[in-house]
Amino acid sequence: MDKMKVSLLAGMLAVTVMVSGCASGGLAGGQKVATVNGAVISKAEYDKTYSEFQKSFHLENVPEAQKGMLDDYLKQMTLNKLILQTLINTEANKAGIKVSDEEVKQYKQDKIFNDPALKEQFKAFLSQNKMQESDFDAMLRENLLLNKFMESKGGQQVQVTDAEVKNFYDKNVEQFKMPESIRAEHILVKAIEPQLKQELRKANEKISDADLQKGVAAKKQELKAKAEKLYEEVKATPAKFEEVAKKNSEDTMSAVKGGDLGFMPEGTVDPSFWAAAEKTEKGQLYPGVVTSQFGYHIIKVLDRKAAHQQTFDEAKAAIREQMSQQKKQAFLQQWAQQQRAAAKIDVEKAYQPKEPEMGASAETGAAPAAGQPAEKSADAGKSAAGHQ
Repeated sequence: MDKMKVSLLAGMLAVTVMVSGCASGGLAGGQKVATVNGAVISKAEYDKTYSEFQKSFHLENVPEAQKGMLDDYLKQMTLNKLILQTLINTEANKAGIKVSDEEVKQYKQDKIFNDPALKEQFKAFLSQNKMQESDFDAMLRENLLLNKFMESKGGQQVQVTDAEVKNFYDKNVEQFKMPESIRAEHILVKAIEPQLKQELRKANEKISDADLQKGVAAKKQELKAKAEKLYEEVKATPAKFEEVAKKNSEDTMSAVKGGDLGFMPEGTVDPSFWAAAEKTEKGQLYPGVVTSQFGYHIIKVLDRKAAHQQTFDEAKAAIREQMSQQKKQAFLQQWAQQQRAAAKIDVEKAYQPKEPEMGASAETGAAPAAGQPAEKSADAGKSAAGHQ
């Protein structure tokens, strides 16, 4: 489900930081944040978008020393996204570009609800992100409108030809050498140290560093004991693995599928997780609980794929999609810069965020380089490691 969220947001996130920052300031009250060619950006819109970015970046898990800088960054992203969105909506309305309720419904049916497993993952995704389905629909509608807009305005500039796809594959054939991959299922008991520290500090703001370390160690011991108990349960009755995973695994995205993580290429998985899976025979349970940066895992290996060369026919769909995204993002960046330069934009002083001191990498919300093999997606590794 992480892939679903990324695919829906990547286009907009890629351009939220394209426009320049504003002067120094901070948040305050008031019903108007800015006007863009006379169109008002309201405080309610700002607050909602800012809250969504906070959730996406898991600000609650960021070290205190970095929170201020990231918060300034999110404020700028929020303002820039809303300015860009206003410019796009204005031009889309002029061109008669719309997304109907039926289109949103049909997209969900085709891409989510026709697959029972994905439907369950979707429910878990909403729950994990504390999101109503109506919120997801709004996000989806925005993304569908953005794609329609880029295809309509971009014309040939955003089209990808068969020749371009084949040329990319031929020139980058080495990129399509696929490493060994393992399909595994797991049960995760989370034990992420920064989160444990945060919980202890929340319970006792005056806790000393020594007591904090003792508390973390004690909590880890408790969680490991829980994982070991679950391991003994599935070891005694291997057929219950999926049932136990559904009830107990804290990797909610895989839990709904009985812990199944799908195929994970080497290099995309937590090293401790991979080392354990690599030693385990197909159809077997790893003997013991595996510790990773995300907590404690019980691992069962389902299948393996040997390293192989991905053919053009296997790779062409992913190449086309990624090249298309790159072209659309390049077009939208150019269009946004031109529109921003010509627009009359007035930002209320209280909402002018500080210029964030973030590197270029923090400004990248684009898809992977065109043609990067889909099997090398880092999403699989993150899920395998229990990343939420």
